[in-house]
Amino acid sequence: MHIRPIAVTVSAPRDTVFSYLADIENLPKWAGAWCEQVSLQRGRWWALTAEGEQVLDMETSAGTGVIDLRAGPAPERMTLVPIRVLALSSRRTLVNVIVIESPDQSAEAYGLRHERWLTAARGLIRRFSGGELHVAEPAAEFLALGLN
Repeated sequence: MHIRPIAVTVSAPRDTVFSYLADIENLPKWAGAWCEQVSLQRGRWWALTAEGEQVLDMETSAGTGVIDLRAGPAPERMTLVPIRVLALSSRRTLVNVIVIESPDQSAEAYGLRHERWLTAARGLIRRFSGGELHVAEPAAEFLALGLN
């Protein structure tokens, strides 16, 4: 199973960033490479994504900056995308997105998912008028062993 973090710092107050990201209806605005649109159908959120139609669930905590986004083809087959929003200063915020491979996902499909979330992180820099992307690449020796 692959798990890769993406970190981005943006030039905006934490509460502003958290409120924007915690609104599930904003998902297509900031993560449009992955999620094209969201809609509420029979009391459940659904998204048209690059991976097909998926059910969405989001748990948030403004006090801790936690956003747990879950998405999958069915409620019992959702994958977690943990998002953490942390204040670095009054005008600088760190957003961490952890991209986790789904149990039935190919390495190629996971690579595409990771790229789409990288695009979303870059979009946050534009959305909040400045910032920096921080992406850790697995060490070459781990990649050679298949450990990442």
